[in-house]
Amino acid sequence: MNLDRWQIVFARENDLDTVGHPAIILSGPDILSDDKQLRFNALMGTKRPPAAKILPHQVMLDQSDGLEFNTLVNCALVYVVRKNSILRTAGVVSHMRRAEIAKRVRASLGVW
Repeated sequence: MNLDRWQIVFARENDLDTVGHPAIILSGPDILSDDKQLRFNALMGTKRPPAAKILPHQVMLDQSDGLEFNTLVNCALVYVVRKNSILRTAGVVSHMRRAEIAKRVRASLGVW
């Protein structure tokens, strides 16, 4: 499976997880294409409940990004995801949301 930055994949949280959670790939091509690198950096998302507010560290993704449902992505925590935990690909983050995600990751982590 070819992986690219900004691609959305569904990854298992643990070995019993059969559905997975949406994850935005952050790592670059040097990590993603190297078979010796077994993990990559990602932001994790979760299905947005209808009444949930979008918090300052979150960005919402939707059908324009290739997802079937509105998804809140946590930009305050970067996860390390095992490549072999990927169940399927879902889409690619739209260009207009990439800048917003990058801005919120930098603000949340204090990286300017």
